[in-house]
Amino acid sequence: MLIATVFLCFLCAVRCDLLSQAPADEVLLKEDETKWRQEAITKLWEERAKIGHTPLIEFPVAGLPRLRLFIKNETATATRSLKHRFVWALAMWAVVDGKVNSNSTAYDSTSGNTGASEAYMFTAIGVPYIAVVATDLEQAKIDNIEKHGGKIMKVDVSLRNFHAKDEAEKNNGFFINQFGNAEQAEEYFESGNYTYESSNVFHEILAQLRDDPQVKRATVDYFVHSAGTGGTISSVGRYVDRYNIPTKVVLADSEFSLFYDYVIHDSFKNESGTKLWRKPGVAGIGYGYDVEPVIFGQTTSLVRSVIDEAVKMPDIATAAALRELNARGMDGGPSSALNILVSLHMALQDPKEELQIVTLMNDPAEFYQKNYFNDEWIEKVFEDRGGMKALECWRQEIASTLDKGTNFLESGLKNCAAPPKMRV
Repeated sequence: MLIATVFLCFLCAVRCDLLSQAPADEVLLKEDETKWRQEAITKLWEERAKIGHTPLIEFPVAGLPRLRLFIKNETATATRSLKHRFVWALAMWAVVDGKVNSNSTAYDSTSGNTGASEAYMFTAIGVPYIAVVATDLEQAKIDNIEKHGGKIMKVDVSLRNFHAKDEAEKNNGFFINQFGNAEQAEEYFESGNYTYESSNVFHEILAQLRDDPQVKRATVDYFVHSAGTGGTISSVGRYVDRYNIPTKVVLADSEFSLFYDYVIHDSFKNESGTKLWRKPGVAGIGYGYDVEPVIFGQTTSLVRSVIDEAVKMPDIATAAALRELNARGMDGGPSSALNILVSLHMALQDPKEELQIVTLMNDPAEFYQKNYFNDEWIEKVFEDRGGMKALECWRQEIASTLDKGTNFLESGLKNCAAPPKMRV
């Protein structure tokens, strides 16, 4: 014990001596960076408190009285999308792990929503942010990024990741890489509602169901969600698996996305899907536009092993659902409409007398007024799938499911202008 004490004193003396020999400006620089880091972390926890618990609302489905469909409204965040909490976790990881400092500039490839949230969070901690976006990104999303302090760099959609990484390397910046680093940031642990609460969306959902006196059964049969980076649904899947929660996690995928094949068949890890991808897809989700394959930790954060099922829907049906659901008061964008379509599909396939399904409202409808709500745009991009006539047909079938409990997918594929053969 005496030897250990003497050795410890010796180490302290050496360390103090080394510090005394270090240039004063280096010591001050280290102190300044430590102070900046502590202040950045404090600011991020303040932001977490502002997020709070986003609303969990029940969406009535008269045609399926045995279904209770809950929608977690992520548009209630400061940047209007589910990416707000995800980016909070990314920013916290970047600061804690020393990926950024007071002199950093952050870059990322984004389809819009993540970019707005990254602009917000990194600006809040004093780190400049550059969003690398597709040349045809919706102007409303560009405005949202710039509104929160970000700057825009436009490139071809297939080269977004390349340019974001390249710009960061050339300018000694930090490439956030939401597609590869979500695993490092997403929290999938239970935190007991303490002051420093987990940002995991499923953690909140269970807490809200538990505390709602109108909910008799605080469990979830299916959690349904689409994927862009794959981080959110993967964090939910990990949470469910870690605590053995009896909830099936279902991936809602767009028609020409590779994620379905990646999850179900373990495909597209060595080849690109650009030849299969078709515009417009469903804004903000899916994969196939990039020149790189679906590689976990590089181009995606989607964890195959924690997804129980995957379901594709025709893109024209998603566009139709968007309009019908918005007419019924669901103020969400196209990926939110896809989430609800797949939720309805799961309910139609499951014969249980009582079902509880939870999904997410990812972003608001206002981001898509100039495309998905524009008849001319629909006619142009969905021309080979029947245009507005097909959309109205699908809309009627979806309305029938909501009101009468019919099977919109079976009827739509039979009665509406069918899309090209889907890969299953």
